[in-house]
Amino acid sequence: MALTVTTEARDDLTLVTLGGELDIYTVASFRQDLETFDPASSRLVIDLSEVTLLDSSGLGALVSLLNRARSGQGQLGLICPHRRLRRVFEITGLRRAFIFGDDLEAVRSAFEENQTGSSAA
Repeated sequence: MALTVTTEARDDLTLVTLGGELDIYTVASFRQDLETFDPASSRLVIDLSEVTLLDSSGLGALVSLLNRARSGQGQLGLICPHRRLRRVFEITGLRRAFIFGDDLEAVRSAFEENQTGSSAA
């Protein structure tokens, strides 16, 4: 199955909506689609609501984006309302590495909490 990638500027962030399978067969096009974004200097939200499969290649691409965001002042959040998909992050030990939310507003709130928590430390 193919992967659809749509991007949309939303106020202070970029929303990237994925649909289909993010796996070894589609990860190269996903990486290419996101080459123009600089996650180190922006807020990027990846919507995984319509993702039906996430394998280790797809997970690796998300971790790469996370590392790029952390190299600067950027933030990366994941919309991931489905328990079966979140389980992939739990099993791999990456659940705490990412900012999660069931929808865009939940991710926005988590961004704010994360930013407030890091500035208070």
